[in-house]
This record gives sequence, structure tokens and C-alpha cells, in this order.
Amino acid sequence: MSRLAQSCKTASDVLERLCLFGAGALLAINLATVMLGVFSRFFRPPMWTTDVAKITLVWMVMLAAAPALKRGEHMAITMLADRLPPGRRAVVVWLRGAVFVGLLVLMTVLGFQYAAKMQALTIMTLGITKTVPLLAVPVGMALMLVQFGLGLFSPAPGDGQGQGGTP
Repeated sequence: MSRLAQSCKTASDVLERLCLFGAGALLAINLATVMLGVFSRFFRPPMWTTDVAKITLVWMVMLAAAPALKRGEHMAITMLADRLPPGRRAVVVWLRGAVFVGLLVLMTVLGFQYAAKMQALTIMTLGITKTVPLLAVPVGMALMLVQFGLGLFSPAPGDGQGQGGTP
């Protein structure tokens, strides 16, 4: 394995662990918040529990998207590509990857722009700007873009080929 491939694999593994750790921490916060909201309904529920649950859920999903991409757990319809001869299949797979990268870049750029526009608005129950929950989408898309790029140069287990070539 080349030095570049080993470096990309290491970076991909570190990114996966960090994303999964963050998603796991957010899951714990989400569960605690939801349970607090449910059990406190018999008394006087805090107003902020619903907003915290929504924000942690969105961030958790977006952080877990990059590891899911690395593991090949995103949905893909491969019926057409699987029936093509190898040469045409390679073209379709390359085009699919190019469209995927284009969408990730577009969602990242537009997501950051939209989040920046919402800087002045606040979530009243939490006293934080709406930028905080809105940043989940562009950050998640950027993490998937990085993971996809690292996967192009990282060997897949057992075959020595790049694992990021198939979104």
C-alpha cells in the first residue's frame, strides 16, 4: 500500500471515529432530553426540551452520514449499472460519482450561505441563533465530501481498490 493510500485510510478512519463519537454523544443528549420532556409533562415541562431534541437529532444524523458513506450504507440503485458491460459501467459509475460530488459541493455552499443569513434570528427557548441547527446540513455535506475524497485513495478491505468511488 502506498504512503498516500495509507495516509488517506488513516485520515478516513479518524474522521469516521470522530463523527461517530459526536453522533453518539448527541444521541445520549437527545435521549436524555426527550425523556426529560416526557416525564416532566406530568408537572411543568421545560419549554426548551423539544428544540434541543430537534437540534441534536439533525446534527446526529448529519454527523453519522459520513461514516455511513464510508461503510457503503447509503442507498444506491445499481440495477442499470450492474447490467452494463464493464466499460460502460465504469462511465456510469464515474458520472454517478461526479454528480454526487457536485451535489455535495452545492449543498455545502448553499447551506453555509443560508445559515449565515439566519444569523440574526434566534431560537427563543434556547437563546441561540438559528445558525446553530442550520449548520448541520453544510457541515454534514462537507464531511461526506471529505470522506468520499479520502475513500477514492483508500484501499477497500480485501481488494486494494478505492472505496469511495461508489456513492
